[in-house]
Amino acid sequence: MNPANYRVFPLTGHYLAHSQTPTLSVIITNYNYETFVGAAIESVLSQEPKVQLIVVDDASTDGSRDVIQQYAGRADLVLREKNGGQGAGFNEGLQYATGDLIMFLDSDDFLLPDGVKTILSAYQPGAAIYHFRMKYGDPGGNTRGLFPPIDQTLASGDIVKRLLTTGEYDSTVTSGMVFSREALSQALPMDEDVYRYGADGFLCSTVPLYGASLTIDEPMSAYRLHTRQHSQFRKVYAKRARWRIKHGHDRRTSMHEHAKRLGLEHGPAVFDEDHFLLRERIVSLIIEPELHEIEGDDLAVLLDRAKRRAQSETQGLTKVLSYVWWSTLQIAPSNLRLFLIKPAIDADARPSWVQNIGRFIKRLTRR
Repeated sequence: MNPANYRVFPLTGHYLAHSQTPTLSVIITNYNYETFVGAAIESVLSQEPKVQLIVVDDASTDGSRDVIQQYAGRADLVLREKNGGQGAGFNEGLQYATGDLIMFLDSDDFLLPDGVKTILSAYQPGAAIYHFRMKYGDPGGNTRGLFPPIDQTLASGDIVKRLLTTGEYDSTVTSGMVFSREALSQALPMDEDVYRYGADGFLCSTVPLYGASLTIDEPMSAYRLHTRQHSQFRKVYAKRARWRIKHGHDRRTSMHEHAKRLGLEHGPAVFDEDHFLLRERIVSLIIEPELHEIEGDDLAVLLDRAKRRAQSETQGLTKVLSYVWWSTLQIAPSNLRLFLIKPAIDADARPSWVQNIGRFIKRLTRR
C-alpha cells in the first residue's frame, strides 16, 4: 500500500505498530442479483491471501441460488427460506464469520485485484470502522474514477464527537466499509424489521461508538452502477424523502441506545442538526406536503434554516450561489419550487446546459 494514500484518524492520533496478522471474512448478501452475484463471489475467491467468504441469499426468486450453489465447498453458503431484508442478512452472516475484520460486500459490487491485501495492510488494533474510497464499476466490470471523489472529506476528524453532536459524518456505502469483528459484535444484531433496507446506515451510526475510525484513500472495491440497482423509490422523490427521514430517525434512535449503553452523552436535538435530513424534509414539503409526516414542520422555517446554514458553511462564489438558490426557493410560488427542486436532487433531471454550468462552477471553486 502506498503510504501517501493512508490517512489515519484513530482516537490515539498516531499509527499503531502491530505484529498480529489479521484475518478477514467477507459476507456477500444477495437478493435477486443473478446477473452479478457470481462476479462478486469470483472477485473474492480470486484474492491472495485467501479469506473466509460467506454468501447469504435472502430467499431470491430469480436464478441467484443456481449461481450461488456452484460455489459449495469454496464458500460458506447461507440460503434463507424467508426473505428478511438487508439487516437480517447482516445479522445472520456475522454468526458464521470468524475473521478479525468483517466486510459486507453487496452482491452487485466486487473486490478489486489486491483488494484483500489493501484491506489487511490497513489494519490497526483498536480501529472499529474503516472507510475506503471505491472505484466506480459498470455492468461489464470496467472501473473508473473514485467514489467518493478525493476532494470530498471522508470520515475525517473525531467521528464519535461529530456523530453524537450532529448524528452525521461523511461516510460511504456498504461495499466501501470494513469493520473490526469485536466492534461489530457489540453493535449487532440490529432490528431486522426496522432495517430491512439501509442496514449500512445502522452500522455507520453505531459501530464508530466502539472504537477508532480510519480513512483509506486507496480503493479496494468497486461500486457498480447499473439500471437494475435495487431501489424501492427510484424517481418517486417525495416517497424517497419520507423514507430517508424515517431512516434517519431510526438511525438516531439506534445511536442513542448504544450511546446510553456506553454512558456517552449525545445532543438532544441531533435530528434537527442533520443537514441531509433537513434537505429531505424540504423536498417532502415541496413535492407532497399533504403526506409529510413530521408534525410541526414549516417549510418557511426549514428554508430559512437551510439558507443560514449554507451561508455559514460556504464562502466565495459558492456562498453567493447558495444565497441566490435558497432565496429563490423562499420567495418562489409552489409550482416554481416544484420545478426547481427536482433537478436539484436528481442529476438525471437536469438539462445538459445546467450540468455544464455546474461542472464549470466546481472547477472555479476548486482553484
